[in-house]
Amino acid sequence: MNKPLIFEPMTAITDLLIFGLGLYFAREIYSIYATKLMSVHLHFMLVFFFMGLAGLFGALTHGIGPHLPQSIHTFIWRITLYCIGITTFFMLMGGLYHVVPFITMNWLKWLPLLGLIVFMILITRNDDFKTVIRFYAPAMLVLFLLMLYSYLKFNSDGTGLVMVSIVVALTGAAVQQSGFAFHKHFNHNDIYHIIQMGGMYLLYRGVILLT
Repeated sequence: MNKPLIFEPMTAITDLLIFGLGLYFAREIYSIYATKLMSVHLHFMLVFFFMGLAGLFGALTHGIGPHLPQSIHTFIWRITLYCIGITTFFMLMGGLYHVVPFITMNWLKWLPLLGLIVFMILITRNDDFKTVIRFYAPAMLVLFLLMLYSYLKFNSDGTGLVMVSIVVALTGAAVQQSGFAFHKHFNHNDIYHIIQMGGMYLLYRGVILLT
């Protein structure tokens, strides 16, 4: 039996939508803060950029990956996961720069970087998506707590939306891991991507208000 041209069409399409949204939100943050791009907004701009790249490589993996030699398929999949790890790193850095004094970040920034290096090593050894979740979920919890602190201490604009976006993103990750599907052409990955896009919008709306 001939292989289909696009193996998981809905997954590839929703990944491409994430790619487009990621680049759009990155550009919008840059256009708003181009003349005063602080560390907070710079890092969240990079969050959306690498989130978009993860979507692009994810689309290649799910769309045409099985047509490719196994070594190339694996390489593209790992690039996808690396991009997710880098996205998570920049999220954490953006949250820290929002809350932590700049001088403290001179040494504190090395801890997320160390975590990212460990993540890259683990993904290279085992590229199961569960490895991503084990890195992603605790990092998002830390980001949530940073935003909660900022909200309670300073009533900072945008922090509430960022917290809601994190809850949405973690809900999407839970659905993805559950394997729940509406249809063979609308599976757990597709549902996750739809939820993720909602989380991206909420994150963007919150980030542009952060100071």
